[in-house]
Amino acid sequence: MLPLGYQTQQDMKDGAPDLTEFGDVYELAFGLGMDHPPTSVALQTKYQRMILSQESPPEDSELASALLRPWPAALSEARFGTDWRAIDRVRRVYITTAKDRMMKPEQQEAMIRRWPPSKVVAMDTDHSPFFSQPERLFQLIVQSL
Repeated sequence: MLPLGYQTQQDMKDGAPDLTEFGDVYELAFGLGMDHPPTSVALQTKYQRMILSQESPPEDSELASALLRPWPAALSEARFGTDWRAIDRVRRVYITTAKDRMMKPEQQEAMIRRWPPSKVVAMDTDHSPFFSQPERLFQLIVQSL
């Protein structure tokens, strides 16, 4: 995410997942009725392993699918003000995930360029390193403290 949310079309291109190669992967909910925009978005269950955790053990992917919840559709429209000086006082570490299908490596690099963190570390994993390489993720987090 960028410090002020997605302010421009370029922000959306850099930060929003492009999953078109997989087809229609989203399940939309219309909590305010079909005549209003969607209120939440979720990945259809049949795509979750293929997109989020293809490197993870199958049992962990199944658990993740059971626990995964929809996210607010309005998140892509969120704006966080105009001053990120306070946000920049917090040390940030970006962990790139080389086999990520949700946030492609080029999108990760764009996000890093647009809002440089204190440190960048790399993992050769999917979008869910907490399942696919939990020990390595733990090491990287501890080393980054």
